[in-house]
Amino acid sequence: MQRRLDSWVGIPLVAVAGCANAVRRFVAPVRGAPEQARRIGVICLGAVGDLLLATSLLNGLRRTLPEASIEIITSRANAAARGLLPPEYMAVSFGVKDVPGMIRHTRSAKYDILFDTGQWPRISALVAAASGAGRTVGFATPGQYRHYAYDVAVPHRNDRHETDNFLALGRALFPELTGKPSVVIPKAPSSASPVLPETALVFCHMWPSGVRSHLKEWPRDHWAGLAQTLSAAGYAPVFTGGPQDAAATERFLEEYGLACGKGGGRAFSVAGRLSFPDLAFYLGKAAAAVSVNTGTMHLAALCGAPTIGLHGPTNPLRWGPVGEKTVSLLPETGRSAYLNLGFEYPPDDDAVLRHLPVATVLDALRSFGLRV
Repeated sequence: MQRRLDSWVGIPLVAVAGCANAVRRFVAPVRGAPEQARRIGVICLGAVGDLLLATSLLNGLRRTLPEASIEIITSRANAAARGLLPPEYMAVSFGVKDVPGMIRHTRSAKYDILFDTGQWPRISALVAAASGAGRTVGFATPGQYRHYAYDVAVPHRNDRHETDNFLALGRALFPELTGKPSVVIPKAPSSASPVLPETALVFCHMWPSGVRSHLKEWPRDHWAGLAQTLSAAGYAPVFTGGPQDAAATERFLEEYGLACGKGGGRAFSVAGRLSFPDLAFYLGKAAAAVSVNTGTMHLAALCGAPTIGLHGPTNPLRWGPVGEKTVSLLPETGRSAYLNLGFEYPPDDDAVLRHLPVATVLDALRSFGLRV
């Protein structure tokens, strides 16, 4: 319903804002070259994965404009990942419905350039249109009617990875801009982190997010089979998740006799107990990570862990893990890899990941040198 309201109400508002912006630019044309910008804003209201992949744009802007200040406007949904960004990037968080608060902030910030990384929501486009920034840059996504808000509209393409789409925003003003996504890995875990062994860890992330997230899940029997094989081979499966996943993760480990110290189980649950920086520390030392398509998958890949992404509806071409040691797996049968913006489910949608066998995941782990 929120997405529908964003469309029904947002599209007319963006059209009005676009007309007002056109009048403003006619009266007061943009002055100064982009290279002279000293205050840069980047709106990123998406999930954790969006923020991590958008660091490609942030790093490219830092390299291109080394003297400029860069501020990221995040949502409360991804604010927990701000500790993974370099300290030189300023950050401020808002609830996605707090449009007045975001507009007040962007107008007071007086950005020379404001980039909006939103792919389809009209909320961030409205904020950009009302920001008063010297220049605004955002996506023209087919069928979303949000591009009227920007001074520079960049085609959002479904035939390339989202990292490249984010870089295209920067290249609209700086054609030579390049950048790779990255995170800051702490040298040690925090005092609040649970103590984990730093060897033979294989991180497992069961819990996808977003619309109809259950259709992105790998069956629990499959996770249990993977964990049992890993344990028998001397590895310690570590199951991750947010606070909302903690109880379900514990129940899963108990049901299958996987909990560490019970019946010979070696699996740990750290769901809701690790901050993103602490998780990054351990992922940087992990033997491997296996994850459904979510922010944890992207974090694992950026930390250098050998990462296996389990993709059902999600298209790895658009949202696969980015790193030197990554494998993206799709089901052997059934309809898969059809999501672009995240909500294009067919009427007969199906939990297609049940057609991805454990044996295929084990083969991928062996390709990374694990003895399983």
